[in-house]
Amino acid sequence: MFERVMTNRANARTPQDFYSAGTNAKPWYRSRRFSIFSIVFLISVTIGLVYDYSRPAIYRSSATLLTSAMTAIDRESGDPDVQHVAIQRQILLGHELIAETLSRLKAADKSLLRLTASDIQALLHVEPVSETNLVEIQAEDSDPKFLPILINTWIDVYLDARNEEVKRLTSDTTRILEDELKGLADKMESARTELEAYRTAHDISSTGREENEALARLKGLTDSLNKASEEEVKARANVDAIKSAIARGKTVVPNDEKGSVTELQLRLQNLREKLADLDKRYTREYINLHPEFKFIPEQIKELETTIKSKHQEGRDVVLADAEVVYAAAQQTTREIRSQLNEHKHQASAFTTKFAKHDALKTDLESLEKLHRETQERLVQVKTGQKEKYPQVTVISRAYESRDPVRPDYGRDALIAIAVSLLLGLFSVWVFEYLTQRKEEQPSPIAVFGIHSYPSTGRELANYPSPPPISLDSKTEHALRGPSARELSSHQLRILLKASNLKARQLISLLLSGLSVDEAAALRPGQIDLQAATLSVTGRTPRTIPMSGALKSSFEQSGGLPAWNPDDPGLRIDLSAALVCAAVDSGLPDPQEITAEAIRHSYIAYLVRQGLRLSDLEQITGYLEPSVVSGYSAYSPPQQGRHIYEIELLHPALMTSA
Repeated sequence: MFERVMTNRANARTPQDFYSAGTNAKPWYRSRRFSIFSIVFLISVTIGLVYDYSRPAIYRSSATLLTSAMTAIDRESGDPDVQHVAIQRQILLGHELIAETLSRLKAADKSLLRLTASDIQALLHVEPVSETNLVEIQAEDSDPKFLPILINTWIDVYLDARNEEVKRLTSDTTRILEDELKGLADKMESARTELEAYRTAHDISSTGREENEALARLKGLTDSLNKASEEEVKARANVDAIKSAIARGKTVVPNDEKGSVTELQLRLQNLREKLADLDKRYTREYINLHPEFKFIPEQIKELETTIKSKHQEGRDVVLADAEVVYAAAQQTTREIRSQLNEHKHQASAFTTKFAKHDALKTDLESLEKLHRETQERLVQVKTGQKEKYPQVTVISRAYESRDPVRPDYGRDALIAIAVSLLLGLFSVWVFEYLTQRKEEQPSPIAVFGIHSYPSTGRELANYPSPPPISLDSKTEHALRGPSARELSSHQLRILLKASNLKARQLISLLLSGLSVDEAAALRPGQIDLQAATLSVTGRTPRTIPMSGALKSSFEQSGGLPAWNPDDPGLRIDLSAALVCAAVDSGLPDPQEITAEAIRHSYIAYLVRQGLRLSDLEQITGYLEPSVVSGYSAYSPPQQGRHIYEIELLHPALMTSA
């Protein structure tokens, strides 16, 4: 690769071409190059312009159709019907419409007798407007007056065909609906007859399920069973209540004897009160001897005996009556349940029959509903008058266009002129390439920014001597700033990635503050991998910290430089490695990527951080005063910063490890 970049292209111009200028040269407009350019340009531009303006102008006329009924003003528009629009587009481009359009055009204008259906079909185009029900009809031709006639005639033919089709469809639909109504009427009559016969055969008197005899009796027995069960529960509860009252010793008598028992209890109570009152006034011996009072104790005993007997008889009667009522309720419940069980079989059979009755009834209702819907459709078809309201509306008709749509004569003329210019220049280049012989000259070799041209003494003698440069001019140039190219951090990263180990060590040393000579003279004793430092000797001895990328590259070479400091061809070897890295990186202008440019980029990076120019030599070594002064242009306006206040590691080395 190095040999390839060291050689020059075969068609490189000699230095004499840049500096020689004849005093007796011909004017440029009489030169051979200008003559070739003029001839080629004029021929090309003439052919292009003649072709451009010889083309006929093409005009376009268009109309717009709405392929659905327009929405009422008080309603929102529906979604576009893409399928309907596509169908109408195919109908418009159909052969029948084209043939009818051609027939009407020939009938109206005899000069169109030679026009064919294929000619019209080639002129017409139908394009749907996206997300709408609109269709745009277009026609293009060189005759602007014929186009609107053609489109409007085409639209009239389409509308007439549409109206005829609506009439035909209306008639066909009416006939179909009438046939359907007749068939539905026959089916309805047959369904009614079958339903009525089924009702009569199975004694279904009502369409209501619960109103028929079998189900009504089943319902009555069910209600009676519920009541009997309720009475049975009440009778049993009454028996249990009577027994419980008797067990607690309460008075239990029939209702019709409660009055007499109450009267006896009142009499007994009165006698006891009277006897108690007499006991308070007289002794019991006196009472027993007194003719009026001696019967009171006897009466009390008789009443007590009578009441006790009444209570005993009442308990027996009431309990017996309650047990009789309970037994009667049980018997009633058993009989009703027996009847209900017997009737359930009849009700089940009736339910099956009634279910079929409901199915027949449902079928009849469905037929009646379908009949009504068909009648409504028939009425709508007959009264809708769709032939007066077609689903296609003409939004705008075609009109004559004054401006052509193509070709664009002005634009095409400019293109022809531009192409002619390029063709003329290309012709001059081809002529020069075929008629002139050029010697191969080696390209300059960039060794650390110094270009050398291997050439013979005769060629050097042909170079005009450049004018001498004054000392003041040199000083002024030095004070303006360094002339080397400054590489960005991104470019330096790309360069490091494209480098081999030797070039990567060299670039990393240059970005660490070493000069080219110091890097080339670096020996193993100056490298301390453990401390990650470099000891630089020479005119400006100093110790420089190693970056991670530089340390990693030295570790790859065993802690030694990737070159031999004692090699006499070391500078050329390092230069070749740097040139190869610059070419392989793909960066623009690789010949400007030199060791001087890399070192300059690092110095500029330090100075831009505000490093004092007087401290610059502590990092980069000795620099000429004029060079140091030149870097003042990169220094920011604020006060200079010390070394420990700035970042010495270049950004390209931070991520390249």
